[in-house]
Amino acid sequence: MKFLGFALLLSVSALLVACESSPPKSEVAEVRTGTWIDVRGASEFDAGHLDGAVNIPHDVIGDKVAAVAPDKDAEIHIYCRSGRRSDIALKTLEGMGYTNVVNEGGYAQLKGR
Repeated sequence: MKFLGFALLLSVSALLVACESSPPKSEVAEVRTGTWIDVRGASEFDAGHLDGAVNIPHDVIGDKVAAVAPDKDAEIHIYCRSGRRSDIALKTLEGMGYTNVVNEGGYAQLKGR
């Protein structure tokens, strides 16, 4: 009987440790690091954007990025509707010397993460 109780206690303990070590998927999705820039137009941004993102359209990002990311080695994530404009913005930023820029693709895919 003592062995059965010990085995049950051990099993429950292992289950609790496993649950604590991996957060639920919804918590993982909310963790975002670095600066997030939405490179769509203002009306698209106003219709919906990721929490914490700033709006700098792709065609003016070279002129305005330093206001939100003065450190050229800082982590920057950019997105648009499909990934095309964020690719243009990525090339602009890399041409300016930014070293840690990631094209995250389209907004619709990101909002589900």
